[in-house]
Amino acid sequence: MSKKVTLNIDPDLYQNLEQRFKDDEQGLQQFIIEAIRKQLQDPPPLPDKEDDLESYLQKGSSGSRTYGVKGQGW
Repeated sequence: MSKKVTLNIDPDLYQNLEQRFKDDEQGLQQFIIEAIRKQLQDPPPLPDKEDDLESYLQKGSSGSRTYGVKGQGW
């Protein structure tokens, strides 16, 4: 069972799609469906190593109060 979805996209993106697919509405529809399927299948990206707790704790120097506030000093 298929459902109809209306998308509001910015003019630049619309122009790119229009140039790529011209009057091929079926091709455009298939492209959008495949793009959505691919996006839903890909796992969400893992956070960068910089954002983890260990990296955060290592940013302070061992004698600073900031380091202590982070739970690694005094």
